[in-house]
Amino acid sequence: MGKISFLFLTLMLSFTAYASNVNAKLTEGEAVEIITKDFIMSHKIQVDGYNYISNKEFAPNKDNLTTEQKSLSHILVNIAEPQIGGDCSPVFYLNKENKKGYVLEKKLSGINNLYSISFDDKKQNWKITNKSSKKGTDLVDLGLLKDAN
Repeated sequence: MGKISFLFLTLMLSFTAYASNVNAKLTEGEAVEIITKDFIMSHKIQVDGYNYISNKEFAPNKDNLTTEQKSLSHILVNIAEPQIGGDCSPVFYLNKENKKGYVLEKKLSGINNLYSISFDDKKQNWKITNKSSKKGTDLVDLGLLKDAN
Protein backbone atom coordinates (compact mmCIF):
# COMPACT_ATOMS: atom_id res chain seq x y z
CA MET A 1 0.00 0.00 0.00
CA GLY A 2 2.86 2.38 0.80
CA LYS A 3 4.41 1.81 -2.63
CA ILE A 4 1.13 2.68 -4.34
CA SER A 5 0.77 5.84 -2.26
CA PHE A 6 4.36 6.81 -3.06
CA LEU A 7 3.80 6.11 -6.75
CA PHE A 8 0.62 8.14 -6.82
CA LEU A 9 2.37 11.02 -5.09
CA THR A 10 5.21 10.78 -7.62
CA LEU A 11 2.70 10.79 -10.49
CA MET A 12 0.97 13.82 -9.06
CA LEU A 13 4.26 15.67 -8.61
CA SER A 14 5.31 14.75 -12.14
CA PHE A 15 1.96 15.97 -13.48
CA THR A 16 2.27 19.15 -11.42
CA ALA A 17 5.75 19.81 -12.80
CA TYR A 18 4.42 19.10 -16.29
CA ALA A 19 1.33 21.24 -15.80
CA SER A 20 3.36 24.17 -14.53
CA ASN A 21 5.30 24.17 -17.80
CA VAL A 22 2.25 23.86 -20.03
CA ASN A 23 0.94 27.03 -21.58
CA ALA A 24 -1.57 28.53 -19.15
CA LYS A 25 -4.53 28.28 -21.53
CA LEU A 26 -3.93 24.65 -22.53
CA THR A 27 -6.54 22.24 -21.14
CA GLU A 28 -6.03 18.52 -20.51
CA GLY A 29 -8.12 17.76 -23.59
CA GLU A 30 -6.04 20.07 -25.76
CA ALA A 31 -2.79 18.53 -24.47
CA VAL A 32 -4.13 15.02 -25.19
CA GLU A 33 -5.13 16.13 -28.71
CA ILE A 34 -1.67 17.59 -29.39
CA ILE A 35 0.08 14.45 -28.11
CA THR A 36 -2.27 12.21 -30.10
CA LYS A 37 -1.63 14.11 -33.34
CA ASP A 38 2.11 13.75 -32.78
CA PHE A 39 1.70 9.96 -32.38
CA ILE A 40 -0.46 9.78 -35.50
CA MET A 41 2.40 11.44 -37.39
CA SER A 42 5.27 9.46 -35.85
CA HIS A 43 3.68 6.01 -35.52
CA LYS A 44 1.08 6.24 -38.31
CA ILE A 45 -1.68 5.02 -35.98
CA GLN A 46 -5.40 5.61 -36.35
CA VAL A 47 -7.49 6.37 -33.27
CA ASP A 48 -10.82 6.57 -35.12
CA GLY A 49 -13.04 4.02 -33.39
CA TYR A 50 -11.08 4.44 -30.14
CA ASN A 51 -12.14 6.35 -27.05
CA TYR A 52 -9.80 8.40 -24.90
CA ILE A 53 -9.93 7.14 -21.30
CA SER A 54 -8.77 9.53 -18.60
CA ASN A 55 -6.28 8.12 -16.09
CA LYS A 56 -8.58 9.47 -13.38
CA GLU A 57 -11.03 6.64 -14.15
CA PHE A 58 -8.57 3.99 -12.99
CA ALA A 59 -6.11 5.87 -10.80
CA PRO A 60 -4.14 3.58 -8.47
CA ASN A 61 -5.57 5.21 -5.35
CA LYS A 62 -9.20 5.01 -6.49
CA ASP A 63 -11.52 2.75 -4.50
CA ASN A 64 -13.75 0.04 -5.97
CA LEU A 65 -11.88 -0.53 -9.22
CA THR A 66 -13.08 -3.43 -11.34
CA THR A 67 -10.62 -6.16 -12.32
CA GLU A 68 -10.38 -4.55 -15.76
CA GLN A 69 -9.69 -1.10 -14.27
CA LYS A 70 -7.10 -2.56 -11.88
CA SER A 71 -5.20 -4.04 -14.83
CA LEU A 72 -5.26 -0.65 -16.63
CA SER A 73 -4.04 0.94 -13.39
CA HIS A 74 -1.22 -1.61 -13.24
CA ILE A 75 -0.19 -0.70 -16.82
CA LEU A 76 -0.33 3.00 -15.91
CA VAL A 77 1.92 2.44 -12.90
CA ASN A 78 4.40 0.30 -14.86
CA ILE A 79 4.76 2.99 -17.54
CA ALA A 80 4.73 6.02 -15.22
CA GLU A 81 7.01 4.67 -12.49
CA PRO A 82 10.30 5.10 -14.41
CA GLN A 83 9.29 8.49 -15.89
CA ILE A 84 11.22 11.64 -15.09
CA GLY A 85 9.86 15.12 -14.42
CA GLY A 86 8.61 16.66 -17.66
CA ASP A 87 7.52 13.37 -19.21
CA CYS A 88 3.82 13.46 -20.04
CA SER A 89 1.35 11.26 -18.23
CA PRO A 90 0.42 8.22 -20.38
CA VAL A 91 -2.61 8.69 -22.64
CA PHE A 92 -4.99 5.73 -22.98
CA TYR A 93 -7.21 4.90 -25.96
CA LEU A 94 -9.46 1.83 -26.01
CA ASN A 95 -11.45 0.62 -28.98
CA LYS A 96 -15.24 0.66 -28.74
CA GLU A 97 -15.36 -3.07 -28.03
CA ASN A 98 -12.83 -2.66 -25.18
CA LYS A 99 -10.70 -5.44 -26.64
CA LYS A 100 -7.60 -3.53 -27.73
CA GLY A 101 -6.04 -0.16 -27.25
CA TYR A 102 -3.06 2.14 -27.28
CA VAL A 103 -1.09 3.84 -24.54
CA LEU A 104 0.82 6.91 -25.69
CA GLU A 105 3.83 7.94 -23.64
CA LYS A 106 5.37 11.27 -24.64
CA LYS A 107 8.83 11.70 -23.13
CA LEU A 108 10.53 14.99 -22.28
CA SER A 109 13.16 14.08 -24.88
CA GLY A 110 10.48 14.05 -27.62
CA ILE A 111 10.49 10.25 -27.90
CA ASN A 112 7.05 8.73 -28.50
CA ASN A 113 6.62 5.32 -26.87
CA LEU A 114 3.58 3.49 -28.24
CA TYR A 115 2.22 0.55 -26.25
CA SER A 116 -0.34 -1.73 -27.87
CA ILE A 117 -2.62 -3.35 -25.31
CA SER A 118 -5.25 -6.06 -25.55
CA PHE A 119 -7.91 -7.43 -23.25
CA ASP A 120 -7.56 -11.06 -22.15
CA ASP A 121 -11.13 -12.40 -21.86
CA LYS A 122 -10.09 -15.44 -19.83
CA LYS A 123 -8.14 -13.48 -17.21
CA GLN A 124 -10.38 -10.42 -17.49
CA ASN A 125 -7.44 -8.03 -17.65
CA TRP A 126 -5.45 -5.81 -19.98
CA LYS A 127 -1.89 -6.61 -21.02
CA ILE A 128 0.78 -4.88 -23.07
CA THR A 129 1.33 -6.78 -26.33
CA ASN A 130 3.87 -4.53 -28.05
CA LYS A 131 6.01 -1.43 -27.50
CA SER A 132 7.63 0.70 -30.14
CA SER A 133 9.56 3.96 -29.86
CA LYS A 134 9.97 6.69 -32.45
CA LYS A 135 11.24 10.24 -32.39
CA GLY A 136 8.36 12.68 -32.18
CA THR A 137 8.12 16.44 -32.12
CA ASP A 138 9.90 18.27 -29.32
CA LEU A 139 7.65 19.33 -26.41
CA VAL A 140 8.58 23.00 -26.90
CA ASP A 141 7.72 22.82 -30.61
CA LEU A 142 4.38 21.20 -29.72
CA GLY A 143 3.62 24.06 -27.32
CA LEU A 144 3.49 21.70 -24.34
CA LEU A 145 6.58 23.11 -22.66
CA LYS A 146 7.80 26.68 -22.47
CA ASP A 147 11.21 27.40 -23.89
CA ALA A 148 13.71 28.13 -21.10
CA ASN A 149 15.28 30.94 -23.13
